[in-house]
Amino acid sequence: MEFQLKLVIIACTLLSVVKALSNSGNQTNCYNDERSHRSHYASKTAYEVMRPHFGNRELSHRGCKPQKIWLLSRHGTRLPGKKDIRVMSSELSGLRDSILENIELSKVDSHTICPSYLKRLETWQWNSSITLDRESYLTEQGWNDLKSLAKRMKKRFPKIFSKRYSQANYLFRHTNTQRTEASFKAFIEGLFGPDADGSIKAECEPNEDTLLKPYDSCPAYQHNENRIKKTDSELNRFLRSRVYLQTVSDISTQLGFASNLSSSQIEAMWDACRYEQAWQPRQSSPWCGVFNRRQVEVLEYKEDLKYYYQNSYGYAKSADLACFTVADMIRNFEPKNDPRVVAYFTHESEIQIFLTALGALKDRTPLKANNFRSMGKRQFKSSIWTPFAANVIAVKYDCREHGDSSVKIGFFLNEQPLRLDWCRGRLCSWHKVVQRYKRSINGDCSVLYCR
Repeated sequence: MEFQLKLVIIACTLLSVVKALSNSGNQTNCYNDERSHRSHYASKTAYEVMRPHFGNRELSHRGCKPQKIWLLSRHGTRLPGKKDIRVMSSELSGLRDSILENIELSKVDSHTICPSYLKRLETWQWNSSITLDRESYLTEQGWNDLKSLAKRMKKRFPKIFSKRYSQANYLFRHTNTQRTEASFKAFIEGLFGPDADGSIKAECEPNEDTLLKPYDSCPAYQHNENRIKKTDSELNRFLRSRVYLQTVSDISTQLGFASNLSSSQIEAMWDACRYEQAWQPRQSSPWCGVFNRRQVEVLEYKEDLKYYYQNSYGYAKSADLACFTVADMIRNFEPKNDPRVVAYFTHESEIQIFLTALGALKDRTPLKANNFRSMGKRQFKSSIWTPFAANVIAVKYDCREHGDSSVKIGFFLNEQPLRLDWCRGRLCSWHKVVQRYKRSINGDCSVLYCR
């Protein structure tokens, strides 16, 4: 009875706060813009937020005919992993109750959380169907991410996808996980319809998958991961910086807490915001309402520091890890190789490593613990590089220039043209591509990829 009475009091107080906020005319000052910062959720960013929405028209270049496509795709939106499930399921309900109690006691500034978020926070519950035995499984939205990608690719490159499925024309492969296998099947459905799944098989993944997961069998990479966990790494220096500590303090204070929330509590709210936004891109999670844009950018930068030094330009051996993948792309574009479509389904680390090997989106100034304020326009952002369903597409074109045949390659990141510093224009000459990546083509990748 006492518990029920308390719930009634909290509900009545919440309604009073909502009404007061609505009538105050100050709603524009709360963190209410449901679209303002959802493109900065790092590696948990929804693909629907990041992808271009310029229609499904055919992509063409004057005098050029697309011949082949090579795709490297991250899996679609997934459920949390085991660690995140344990933390969120144990932390979030208590945090919700404490925040609502702080509202009841007028410890929360009326401009902090908007009425629309408060209403949803009051009724929010942890989804009990998200259990450890389903950790990291592809979600319905994740299925739609890849199915829709396939449909758009088919419309934008109709000549390449004009032929029916055969092993001579199509090559597919995925890593040995439920989320990448399901992403492959969703992509197949997008290309060939719902009845095609059983008749189309992917190549088997070898025990050591140096093509799609080279980091799993590389001791040097794992040693570098351990270095990032040390106290003197750029990531841990940032976690001790004034910028980050002030962010923790601000989040705690604005939610009415007298002392700072723990890192685990803030991560739980941050992850709940990102996952729930990705699962339902058209409706923001109530947990997103507890952060303002600046705080989201700080949390994004924290994650970017980790990935920058683990998979990208902050790790000197990163590009070599993609040796097999770069060589595979080049080999599949050579004239005598048959598949018109090659599609691989992998993980965020592989996408980041591959983009680094391409030399794409490289910042002149490296990301550091002490330069957050000057790196707002940085090119390395995991939100842009590797949202859920992130993809790198390379297209081989046969171009006619002055009566001569010329082979060119077009690169795309998340369906948008990817400009490379060494390449002029949107299409790169085959000769320059081969020259640029000759280390992977001519070298011994079994030696280079993990030295």
